Amino acid sequence: MAETIMRSTIMNCVRDDSDLPAAYRWLYKYHVEESISQFSPYVTRYSTYRALPVPPDGEDFGTYNWIMTEHYWLANPIRQGGLSFGEHFTKNFLEVTRQPTTNDLRDPRWQGTREGYHPIVFAFHPIFWEKDFKGAGRLVEDGPNYRWLIVFKYPEGIDRSEGDDWFLNKLAPQIAELPEVNRFQTSAVLDEPRTGPFQRVAEIWFDSSKTWHKAIVEAKKAFAKPAWAGYQKFPYLEPYKDFTGIFLLDRPESDHLTAFRGYITTR
Repeated sequence: MAETIMRSTIMNCVRDDSDLPAAYRWLYKYHVEESISQFSPYVTRYSTYRALPVPPDGEDFGTYNWIMTEHYWLANPIRQGGLSFGEHFTKNFLEVTRQPTTNDLRDPRWQGTREGYHPIVFAFHPIFWEKDFKGAGRLVEDGPNYRWLIVFKYPEGIDRSEGDDWFLNKLAPQIAELPEVNRFQTSAVLDEPRTGPFQRVAEIWFDSSKTWHKAIVEAKKAFAKPAWAGYQKFPYLEPYKDFTGIFLLDRPESDHLTAFRGYITTR
């Protein structure tokens, strides 16, 4: 059977900045090296982006505060068996990264809440964006990009077609009209492989955190509200439960396949 070339987005959170030494030690001492050993034959890109600081009111949008990791896959990695080694994670890794302490690195039961767990967000989507609402032809030379990456699902009982009708046909055109928005693209999350409950991923770019805040928070634009909304505040999806996001630059902190040389420490 032919393989589907695809892309994945993974977002991780920490409790606060005091956890960064432990989280980064796990990432660069263990995880990156293990990951390259496992999947370098069928991955063309493996990069980690450091989250930009959570802006004011960012938690109202389910914002994650540590890293986003991106892969470009030549084969489906979520297969049972076939690998010689498992993944190592440190004793306190689940606590540090605000995950359910079930001893499962990727618990399939989504338990995200604003005040509680912020589990790993893991979603596969097409390698090319499916919908382009604004900014086609933008160049690197056109200026800095404050990337708002969002990964979300519709509430229980709302199927994807109904949710997408609201997002694609009502909300997205309104967001694309905002003068502060420079780029806006979105894709549906793939049904296979499926590693979580999420249904859609999008990127919306601004010049800075201030222009994001002005457009999304301060302007109080009458964004289209779906008839099925149970959460009454924009984005009408409950943060950390149904709606997650992260703020990024357009250059990764590390392109691991080309730059990683091991856990080389200070003298």
